[in-house]
Amino acid sequence: MDGIELKIKEALNDVDAWQRVSTSLNGIFLVKTAQKADKETILVEINPKYESGKLLKRKGLFLKNTSELQKFINAMNNEKLYNILLALENISCEKEEEKIEPIDL
Repeated sequence: MDGIELKIKEALNDVDAWQRVSTSLNGIFLVKTAQKADKETILVEINPKYESGKLLKRKGLFLKNTSELQKFINAMNNEKLYNILLALENISCEKEEEKIEPIDL
């Protein structure tokens, strides 16, 4: 077991299942799941913070291995995803403006 593995095991030794543990990496947390048949699983949760320190989402993205990470990186690097999100932002803004009308007093 190398240094980082030992640090992780020690840090999560007395942690309850599904308890989020901060790391020194911004927006990166460790989460120990409930044990199944003496098998322990530790997940990485990615959940960036706003400047105020509040988490971006209630629940972040949970990853178990580097293969999962790579698949998400590939999906997020797709330029079409960015274009879809821009389109959704435009649609949301248009709908909000259409729904909210000034009150004639």
